[in-house]
Amino acid sequence: MVRLGPIIGIVLPLVLLAVNVGLGYGGILVTVLLFVWLGTGILLLPTPDEEV
Repeated sequence: MVRLGPIIGIVLPLVLLAVNVGLGYGGILVTVLLFVWLGTGILLLPTPDEEV
């Protein structure tokens, strides 16, 4: 089964960041918020010891 945490925390912000950079949509505020979202998603990923 696919875990949604890594998808929501890492993949989605990367896709939105690529759209932001590619289309120039959103401006600097959206770019900064996406980097914060990405960093938070990486910090909240479970370690291999915590996975069951």
